[in-house]
Amino acid sequence: MKTTISILAVATAAILSIVPMQQAFCQDSAAGQQMQKSGQAIKSGNVADSAEHLYHGTVDEISDATLTTKVKSALLSDDRTRKYSIHVESDQGNVTIDGAVGSHSSAKYVQSVVAAVEGVRNVDNKLTWPTS
Repeated sequence: MKTTISILAVATAAILSIVPMQQAFCQDSAAGQQMQKSGQAIKSGNVADSAEHLYHGTVDEISDATLTTKVKSALLSDDRTRKYSIHVESDQGNVTIDGAVGSHSSAKYVQSVVAAVEGVRNVDNKLTWPTS
């Protein structure tokens, strides 16, 4: 038991050396919040809670990355959307799309393609298009 806790403590400390960089990019996301809680728990000496938060943060981050990849694949597979450079971010099923498209109707179409991807719960459409 003592060996397991020591290994867990060392692994947690090693991973937490990377966490501050990760937090800079995802503090508002669920994964970022879990990582922050992990850091707070380790500072208070609670290795078990730290490891649990670290685990959940990692799972959230992997799930978000998987969804982002699925959305990007859908956009690249569609003849009408592949020509646009669209930035995609995911946070627990909430997907934000950003970039420039040709028209308002193109933005709506891109949104519909994204919304049809399995795992997408909500689409925040920040796409822009020329107005003149």
